[in-house]
Formats: sequence, C-alpha cells, structure tokens
Amino acid sequence: MYVVLKFKPGEKKIEELYRDDVVGRQSIIKRDAKSLGLEGNEIYLLVEGSKEAIKRVREIAGDNELKEGVEKIYQKIKEAEEEASLGMGAIFG
Repeated sequence: MYVVLKFKPGEKKIEELYRDDVVGRQSIIKRDAKSLGLEGNEIYLLVEGSKEAIKRVREIAGDNELKEGVEKIYQKIKEAEEEASLGMGAIFG
C-alpha cells in the first residue's frame, strides 16, 4: 500500500511523519516539485508500507493527502528513484 502527500516547504507534519515510531519504519521518499519536473515549490512524500502504517500516515498528515493526480506523482517519484539507482550503479558498478 502507498499514499502520496503534498506539503508546503517547512511544514512541521513532515518531520512528525519521520519521527513517528510506526511511520518512520516505512519506505518514505521525499521529493520537491522541481525535481519531479513540476511547477511550484511543494514537497511530495511517497510512503509505502503496511495498512496500519498508511492509516497512521493519514492520521498525522490530515488534509495533506494528494487526492488528484496521485498515480502521476507516484510514477514520477518511482522514475526518479530508478534513475538515481541506475546512476549509482554506473558509479559503483
């Protein structure tokens, strides 16, 4: 399971998610809009984990859950991760 969240830069809920005992153990990928080729200065978080963890993410994040274009942002984050891992493979391969 996964959830995509959208925050304004510096929003306290981002740190709260990382510090949470359950959420902090999940896969969390943080990207800014520009790094994903998007306009604006928002911060996107992709959290992948168990059903219970996603429930906790939603409790903490409140109305920061992305409702529209979720799949598009998910794909962009995954593509960026893939490119990063390929780059690291070329360096250390």
